Amino acid sequence: MTVLETLPARHDHAPAYTARLGAARGDTVTLRLKTTLPVTQVQLKLLEHGEISEYPTTEIPPLDGEGRWFAFELPLIADRVRYAWSLITADDHLNLTMSGLHHTRRAYRDWFVYLSGYAAPTWTWSSVFYQIFPDRFRNGDPSVSVRNGEYEYAGAPVYQEVWTQPITREGDIHAHYGGDLPGVRAALPYLTDLGVNALWLTPIFVSPSNHRYDISDYRRVDPHLGGDAAFDELLHDAHAQGVRVVLDGVFNHVGSENDLFRKAFADVHAAERALFTWRPNHPVPYHAFFDVPTLPKLDYASEAAAREFLDGPDSVVRTWLRRGIDGWRLDVAQMLGAGGTDEGNLELHRRLKRAAREERADAYVFGERFFDAEEALRGDGEDAAMNYHGFGLPVMQWLSGRSLKFLPSRMDGHELVEILWDAYHVLPPEVALNQFNLLDSHDTPRALYRLGGSTVKLRAALTLLMGYAGVPCMYYGTEVGLSQSCEGAMPWCREPMPWDESQWDTALRADVQALVRIRRDTPALQRGALRFLHVESDAVAFTRTLTHADGRAERAVVIASRLEAHTLTLRLPDGAWCDARSGEVLHGIVALEAAGGRLLIQS
Repeated sequence: MTVLETLPARHDHAPAYTARLGAARGDTVTLRLKTTLPVTQVQLKLLEHGEISEYPTTEIPPLDGEGRWFAFELPLIADRVRYAWSLITADDHLNLTMSGLHHTRRAYRDWFVYLSGYAAPTWTWSSVFYQIFPDRFRNGDPSVSVRNGEYEYAGAPVYQEVWTQPITREGDIHAHYGGDLPGVRAALPYLTDLGVNALWLTPIFVSPSNHRYDISDYRRVDPHLGGDAAFDELLHDAHAQGVRVVLDGVFNHVGSENDLFRKAFADVHAAERALFTWRPNHPVPYHAFFDVPTLPKLDYASEAAAREFLDGPDSVVRTWLRRGIDGWRLDVAQMLGAGGTDEGNLELHRRLKRAAREERADAYVFGERFFDAEEALRGDGEDAAMNYHGFGLPVMQWLSGRSLKFLPSRMDGHELVEILWDAYHVLPPEVALNQFNLLDSHDTPRALYRLGGSTVKLRAALTLLMGYAGVPCMYYGTEVGLSQSCEGAMPWCREPMPWDESQWDTALRADVQALVRIRRDTPALQRGALRFLHVESDAVAFTRTLTHADGRAERAVVIASRLEAHTLTLRLPDGAWCDARSGEVLHGIVALEAAGGRLLIQS
């Protein structure tokens, strides 16, 4: 059940309701509940060593002067403490969980959860990320670019493509446009002017292809991107300008030109042989990512593999955090495992995360989990997943009327809200705020193309992105209207960034800049709890509420329509609301233009 703003009981992760997050196991934390129901008693249900215990609560003066408030001192008896509230009236009783108010006891996945001792990388909550595919972003040093025929890879020579030349299937991995790290460094003023304050760079290590997910050497930055010196200069300047940098960790597979694999392939007695899984009677005699011969899969049944890449004293994970990066994005995180499978996947991610936190206490670790990631998001492994399942895919399907694979779809707003809430409500609150939200990426069709070139719908999508719970990330060029030439995902979604401003949609960029500013200036959008306010076939609206320890609430309303023009009538929560763009003040029942999205603020 989707929880609406009108629900007559409230408890969430904000300080008024949960005194503090991340307290240590063995400690206690004050929980509070607010209700307008005529309750005679409120109890707290605690999942305690496999049984459900019921405890009385204490009524307290209302922090905000409204309704009735109750408090309970929660004992942190485990790393994950699950609890619910029982509201008893003269003739009824109700259970309050993250799934709302119900007469029956809900499944444990619906209960509130407290993570003991979990320290979230809270800098991400106030960040707006920007994804850069280095070869296609900006050429800052032509002298380091790949030359025509410089080497052969996978049976064909590499070549340098003209920056303005459209993507072709033939150039999928061999066409190098020449983007590099000096180009990213030169673009930092552009990026900070846009308002972004965190970068995710797809792989930058030595690799033969343009995408660099086939890494030959994890210890060096590719010379064709400028090498280690260019990376150090970029990192220094980015940090000096308040921009964090996250790198792409490809730990499921290596490239076939990686020295570890070459030794293993050449000698059946080599020690490196254990790092891979072999299958002699198969056309590809080793397990590989989707059987692509140039992407041999690592076998984490070998402790040597885990120590080399994940958590050894000088592992790849540790090395680059020591070099100063702010975190890792983990490629195909769901596939890591032993014996050519995903066996042991979650434990491997726990090890990786522990190593990362030992090197940097606020390192951000998020995984590419394209599907339902609920089981991985318990707080002890990745901080977050790329939120395709719980945000990007359903939002884009609803807005475009087509699936990721361009199949027709009649999804309406009710179904959209149902899946958004289902994915959100099962997560520990810090993890929900950590989730890496995106509309498109180097692996998926460009948002503008999926939306049929409609910048009105793109603005609605970006409004949802900046307003939703989690960490927003834009794909390079979205802000100026970069699209693609034909249907599909890779390689078409990897067109080079246009730097000729005459090709920009400057009005779109200005609107994106404004949305980013609002996101970064509004604590409720960064840390607020989520509830839905309004839903119909073609429009949705939700609130983000941050209630402080003194009961004072900061709130935002996020509204989006999938139509080109849409006068939407809805009832706003009590009080005066200010349109964050126009300054218009609104109250009560309003009729407003929802096309392109609206952000309303109340503080």
